[in-house]
Order: sequence, then structure tokens, then C-alpha cells
Amino acid sequence: MIHPASRLEVVVHSRADGRSAVKSAAYTARTSYRDERLGQRFRAGKRGGLLSHELINWNGDAEALWNTAEHAETRRNARVIRELRPSLPAELPLTEQVRLVRGFSLWLRDEYGVAVQADIHAPRFLDRDEERRHNAGKLATDAQEYLAALFDPTRTNRNFHAHILLTTRKVRPETGAFGDKTRILDDKKTGPEEILRIRREWQKRTNAALKRIGSPARVDLRSYEDMAKAGDAPTGLIPQDHLGPRRAERSRRLEDDGGDTSVAGQRRAEIQAHNDELWRTWLQWRALQREKDRLEESARIAAEREAERKGKAGAEKRRLREVKTAMEAEATVAASAQFDSVRTASMWELAISSAQGLSPEPPCEEPDEFSAEVDLETYEPPQGRLQPEPVLTPKVVRVRRRGPRHL
Repeated sequence: MIHPASRLEVVVHSRADGRSAVKSAAYTARTSYRDERLGQRFRAGKRGGLLSHELINWNGDAEALWNTAEHAETRRNARVIRELRPSLPAELPLTEQVRLVRGFSLWLRDEYGVAVQADIHAPRFLDRDEERRHNAGKLATDAQEYLAALFDPTRTNRNFHAHILLTTRKVRPETGAFGDKTRILDDKKTGPEEILRIRREWQKRTNAALKRIGSPARVDLRSYEDMAKAGDAPTGLIPQDHLGPRRAERSRRLEDDGGDTSVAGQRRAEIQAHNDELWRTWLQWRALQREKDRLEESARIAAEREAERKGKAGAEKRRLREVKTAMEAEATVAASAQFDSVRTASMWELAISSAQGLSPEPPCEEPDEFSAEVDLETYEPPQGRLQPEPVLTPKVVRVRRRGPRHL
């Protein structure tokens, strides 16, 4: 099965869609920023759940970064932010999650020259009241208890994830100036190739982090089609449509109230059931195939060893046919692997004769009644001679004593 954290979504924020870089950054940072271009302050609807916040390749604060990014664009439909939304494996402790996101953000800076805002968000609490207090930042608990609760599968969905915001232009951190557009990510030809490279880098780094902590879990960001072609997944898996924040929240409310009976919810449930059945049958088939391969490999090894044994036996027989003296015969038979160690000349002669094909091997002893197989249901004991009845009456024998002999 695919690891639940095998997801990295790429979203481009454009003014044509009514997006603002400042607004998006305020939401992921769980704070409020003022957009100088629009003259409007944006506040995050949620104030809790921010586990980490970092800026890469920028010397000021995040509000200044994204206002500068907005001022650098003049077109009405300009792209102002490129956002990566990777899921984080719940097997990783928070310190390892922060290390993973920071290292990946530094790689993005080095590869594309962009500034990066990286925020890690906490999972959602399963209890509705607890989640409401969590979003409001009013969950009364200390830091250790809070972290323990986040990783508890009975209290949260353990959906740790990051929001990695990239500028769409190269940035000079010394001066704070924005340079050229990152056309390599926007181009119709090179853009998909670069996004694929970004996904592979994230997968490599995530799996390295899992390996570093000794976890056997691994993420796989390939498409279902590519996984099936490589033999790592069943054919026919259907990808689920990603839900935005509003649709996901609506679906959660319906599930809490008894089930998502909407058309979209039923469609998602059907796809999930279809994929689960494909995975179940495919895993069973893989197990049978592995057992078949194991048996075939065992048969191949046995055949190779039997052929090797026959080859050695043939060579030993040839050596026995070529001996000229009894001493040579004795030494050859003693060193042979196919004959038992012998001690008499007659047995040496039998071995030599067998090797030369002059006589068959010594016959086995005739089977007796003790070596034959016995059917306990039909077995009758053999009829032997009748034994005489034992004599139980003691017989007294009189002994005549003689007197002493006189000389």
C-alpha cells in the first residue's frame, strides 16, 4: 500500500484568480499581514496549529518579503507565489520534520535562486470541540503534552503537512531586490520536467529521513500509472480529486454527522473502495507469485546440485575404470564420494565392477516381515507353531548321597 504521506501538491497563485501573495503568506504563517498594494490587512482564520515558521534567502520579515514580491509584478494576471504542499510522515518526530523541510527549502534556493517561506502545520484533532479550541489557539496544555497529543492516532488524524511558498522571481538577499522570473518553472516544456525533479528530490529526502530514524516506511510520489508500469502497484487505480480547505472541512462535518452522502462524497467512497479491492487482490497475487518463484528457485538449485553430483559420480567411475593395481583401487574408492568407505578387497572389486558396468550394485537384503509396511486395519499376526504350555509344578529330584570313601 502507498504511504499516506505520499503527496506533494503544487499550486500557483495568480492575480487572475484573485490571489494575493500577502494573504497566502498570512494564512500559512497563522498571523496577519497588511497588503500595501491593496491597502488591506489579511488575518488568518486559524491561529493555532503552527509548528514551525522559517524564511530562506531573505533578511527581513515575511510581510516585507511578500509585499516586495507583489510590487515586483505589474501585470493584472501575474503569478505571485508558487506553493508546494507536501505531507509529512507521522513517523518522523517534529525535529526531523523541521530538518527535512529546511533542507528541502535550501535546495530550492540553491536550484532556482528564490526566497522561501516554510511553515509546518499540525494535524486536525478528531474531537470537534478540541479542534475548535485548537484553531483558536486556546488549547490549554503544555508543549510536551501538546506534541504527544498531535502524534496520538486516537486524538488527531496525524496529517502533518507543510506549506512551502516560493517567490516567482529570483531574489538577491543582500539588497532585497527581485530579479528575473523563474521561467524554467513556467515554461510549458521545462516546467513539468522541473516539477517532476522537485517531486523526486522531496521523495528522496523524505525516505532518507525515514531511513535515518530506522523506520521501514517509505513514500512514493509516482503516479499510479508509472507505479503500475514498474510493477509496484495494480493496474486500474483511480486517483482521488484533491479537496481544498473548504470542501475538506465540509466533508469532515458531514462525516462527523453520520456520513458524507453528497454526490462527491459518494464518488470518493466508491473510488476508495475500488482502490482498496485492487490493492487487496494485487497483494494476494504478489504473495502467490513470490511463493511460486521460491519453489521454482528451489527446484532449479536442486537440479543444479543433482547435475553436479552426477558429474562427479561419472568422473569417479572413470577414474575407477582406469586403475591398474589393487592399491590404486583402494585409494580411489576411499576418496570417492559415491561409495561407502570399504575395508575388504571384495568390496573394492564390487565398486570397480559397478563403475565399469560389469555387474550391478550389491543387492539389498530380502525384506522381512519387520521391514514391510503394515496396514493396521487389516493386519493379522502370523500363525506360528503352537508353543507348549509352561510347566508350573516343581519337580523334586532325589539325590543319593555316598558316604566317604575309605582307602
